[in-house]
Amino acid sequence: MVLNTVFLQDVPIGNIDYDLVEALEKNPLVQSAIPIGFGDNYRGFRLISTEERIFEHVIKNGEPPWLQLAQGRKFTGAFEAVLGAKTAEATGLKLGDQFTSSHGVIAGAGEEEHAEKFTVVGILKDLNGPYDSGILVTLESIWHMHEHGHAHAEVAGHDEHENEKSTTVILVKPKGYAEAMRLYQQFQKNQEAQLIFPAQVVVQLFAILGEGQKILQMIGNAVLTMAMLVSAFSVYWSAISRTRERAILRAIGAGDRDILAIVFGEGAFLVLSGTIAGVLFGHGVFSLIANILQKKTAIAIVGTFSMVEMNMIIAVVLVGMIMSIVPAVHTAKKDIADDL
Repeated sequence: MVLNTVFLQDVPIGNIDYDLVEALEKNPLVQSAIPIGFGDNYRGFRLISTEERIFEHVIKNGEPPWLQLAQGRKFTGAFEAVLGAKTAEATGLKLGDQFTSSHGVIAGAGEEEHAEKFTVVGILKDLNGPYDSGILVTLESIWHMHEHGHAHAEVAGHDEHENEKSTTVILVKPKGYAEAMRLYQQFQKNQEAQLIFPAQVVVQLFAILGEGQKILQMIGNAVLTMAMLVSAFSVYWSAISRTRERAILRAIGAGDRDILAIVFGEGAFLVLSGTIAGVLFGHGVFSLIANILQKKTAIAIVGTFSMVEMNMIIAVVLVGMIMSIVPAVHTAKKDIADDL
């Protein structure tokens, strides 16, 4: 259910009667109940059938509405559509354009294309989330398209349109935490629908993925240690391999302080330039991969410059600096006769 409704992945698990929406609206524990339906797509972008009040939905009190328009207006009538930012970018649809949808949630699955045309009336601001790849339409539009007996598809054992006045899920905002718990208790006995807290499910999902992340982190630490050793020895051998040049410098009058400064400066330059190039390259590759994943899954992956990364960079630079001092001291104290 979470994959379907939050991440717009997988297939709908079946519909519930619209009467439940009306019952929840009258429930004293509920602040708002917004139906959300799935079942159709346009070129793989899911149609999200809902009601106009979704544009008033606020995630946290005092914050602006969750959905905000970048262009146009919200839908007010049947067969009007509001596109997510990524949908508009990928399809090239603009305000006033028309399109037809296909039955099913997967593009090119051989499902029937509907005759009715939707008109684009609005484009949402970027949400940095799955709904950037959605298309919001009125629930009544979907009901109308399927009331004439279009081909039905079985999903999780349920007909997607088994009830003309139905919806896939209901986005419920309780009046408070205590009300949410009481509502949850009420639905434990409900045989028609189940109530879940998406945040809890997502936390559980991340906890499962976290075990794999720990293994990857251990591998990453091992790779980092090896990289530090390679960098340190590279700096050391780079300095040692040019002892003849340093000996010539000493022979023409360069003092110990000059040799220390030259050798240490060269090592420091190699370490700092390599570290900066590595950080830029790493973040560049990460951004490229994150962008590809976001286009495929519509899930935003944001990379931040954390204190952990800063500590790693400092550790690499310090090790490189130390390994630059060793050959510098060695060169300054060595008898130049052996290298001339």
